[in-house]
Amino acid sequence: MTLRDSHGAIIKPAHDNTEAKIPVKCDDDGKDQADPHNWSRTKRTWTTVLLFCLVFSQGWVSACDSNVTKPSAREFHVSQTSETLATALFLLGISLGSLIVGPLSEELGRNPLYIVPSFLYLCFLLGDALSPNFGAQIAFRFLSGLASSSTLSIYGGSLADLYTTEERNKIWPVFALSPLLSPILSPVAGGWINGHISWRWVYWIGLIMSGAFFLLAVFFLPETYSPMIIQWRAHHLRKITGSDRYTCELEGKETLRQRLAHNLQRPAKFFTTEPIIMALGFYLIVIYVVIFDFLNGFEFIFTDVWGLSSGDTALAFLGICLGAVISVALMPLIYKVHRRMSKKENDGETSPETLLLPAMVASPFFAISIFWLAWTSYRSVSYWSAYVSTVLFGYSMTAIFVSSYSYIIIIYGTYSSSALGSVTMARYFVAAGMVVAARPMYMGIGHHWALSFLGCLGVVCLPVPWLIHAFGKKLRDKSDFINH
Repeated sequence: MTLRDSHGAIIKPAHDNTEAKIPVKCDDDGKDQADPHNWSRTKRTWTTVLLFCLVFSQGWVSACDSNVTKPSAREFHVSQTSETLATALFLLGISLGSLIVGPLSEELGRNPLYIVPSFLYLCFLLGDALSPNFGAQIAFRFLSGLASSSTLSIYGGSLADLYTTEERNKIWPVFALSPLLSPILSPVAGGWINGHISWRWVYWIGLIMSGAFFLLAVFFLPETYSPMIIQWRAHHLRKITGSDRYTCELEGKETLRQRLAHNLQRPAKFFTTEPIIMALGFYLIVIYVVIFDFLNGFEFIFTDVWGLSSGDTALAFLGICLGAVISVALMPLIYKVHRRMSKKENDGETSPETLLLPAMVASPFFAISIFWLAWTSYRSVSYWSAYVSTVLFGYSMTAIFVSSYSYIIIIYGTYSSSALGSVTMARYFVAAGMVVAARPMYMGIGHHWALSFLGCLGVVCLPVPWLIHAFGKKLRDKSDFINH
């Protein structure tokens, strides 16, 4: 008769005098709760909603002050360009922190990397709201970004923990609206908050929202990293049996310090040795450069060209959101059609590269939307033309972002957090620089040529998903991180 403990783990007696280790693993019966894929749909949905809210609230704060640079610069007696450092340093903090949190989550589990840094993030965000001078403001903004890097870097790994590939293809497009739309919506709300209350309240609102979701996470967010759950099980078995023979994957011959020293190098290796990460990473960098460029650029386009109010300018951001929602709605249809075609061509099997189809369809429209906005933004042309271009931009950037992340998550598996961490590091690092450079660029060469420069970057990136779709299998075969 097989003995099991209260967690369902098999207990083997410790009276055997042999020194052989007993590896603790998940049962393959589809019922073992150490594998979050086997959790009930209700539990997984609740966990996903909590993660969505955490990511949305902290992504919201990343750009919440980008539309209140005038009043804050006036209060701190600095230039408006200098005040953009508040947003830029938050993004820089995310970039630097993402280098380490992915590997840490693969050693310490996901939950501690959500809870502890989020608490520090709230403390630093309080400092933002109370900052007495410009130096204090940008220091706390950097620290807030550094602390929030954990939540904004490892959520992709958590989704991989919870869902199979087929399930994730349905969940991820909707979840992706959280990191994509939060920095687009927050400047709209920030402008309204500044006009009706005070610019400092953009931080207070972010603190209240983030704090509420943090408390929910503290009490209700479960650990999703299966190797960590199995490690807890091994520890429990050693305790109830009195035997040290029970071991697990995370308790190898190397110490935790040795594993961390090795794993912390992984994100840098991803971005320097993996062609797939380098190519898709560059595309995602361009997308984030354009997003954060628009935070400053829309003022020069909609306000200076057409004389629109801040409220009417905000409609451009809402146009991006509308395009993103349309993109998410179309993705299941695109996947379904292509999956049928792929199965016919490959004897009933689909390749991971199928996930890149929405990006392949959208990549031409990404560049077109930017050029459209650049060269129709004249007083003689209706501003509704520019609004429509933002919808097309929202559609294309969402399709590219979602497809790229889906592909990275499925092909890198347990290393997906490190892979996504390397991409997060690069895109936020470059976006931080663009936030500071955007205003001088628009003032120096005008919005037509500033946007044309970004459109040219979109043209350079256009073939990326097509090339990976064509040569992805060969690149995967040569990867040191992918299990074939």
